[in-house]
Amino acid sequence: VLEDKQIEVNMLEQKTVSLLKYEKWKNGELIKTELQRLPVSWYGCYEITLLLEKIGYQEITASADYKYLNKPSLAGQMITYEARKPMI
Repeated sequence: VLEDKQIEVNMLEQKTVSLLKYEKWKNGELIKTELQRLPVSWYGCYEITLLLEKIGYQEITASADYKYLNKPSLAGQMITYEARKPMI
């Protein structure tokens, strides 16, 4: 069993901390429990594009749900970035 509880949220710094609790059961009996603190930082779509541009990438595309050039429009979509770095 996995229980995920968000214990910190900082929208300004774009960070969250979750406490994950893992339980292993066998024949209806709890035999092991583990706790994990999971810090997560996130970037927005525009930030990722700016970071890629800043380190020299061009022809940056973002595609939603693994469909090439399907423009992301919903918060829950999986977004894939592709970019090309010019040869020197």
